[in-house]
Amino acid sequence: MSVSGNKNGNRRTANIRSVGYSDLFVLSKEDLWEALKEYPDARKMLIEKGRQMLRKDNLLDEEMAKAQDTVHTSEEKAELVESTLEKAKTGVARLMAETRSVAHKLRNRLGQLEKLAVKRDAAVAETLSLPDDDDAAK
Repeated sequence: MSVSGNKNGNRRTANIRSVGYSDLFVLSKEDLWEALKEYPDARKMLIEKGRQMLRKDNLLDEEMAKAQDTVHTSEEKAELVESTLEKAKTGVARLMAETRSVAHKLRNRLGQLEKLAVKRDAAVAETLSLPDDDDAAK
């Protein structure tokens, strides 16, 4: 198993000797990681257990381990991108709806102002066309 920060690289660090009869089963790294995709909590626990074992033997480079903790599998990266994209889509949709709402309100307000301007212009025109009291007396 690859644990980031392992000073031994990817070498095996343990040996097992059987005292009696044993059945031996082999699980390749690829198959292990494939199985652990379905169980992310188990994956984290297994990596942490590996780190603890390496720490005990002073075989863990803590700085390298921290730096590589941010590295994700391609599936995790894809899920992260998909999640971010969904959030962006939701944000854009919300902004578009808000923009439509503001545009609708502005159109209504502009219509009201135009009606007021027409009324005002009519009132001004009527005031200008009324004869003065002096004109009426002549």
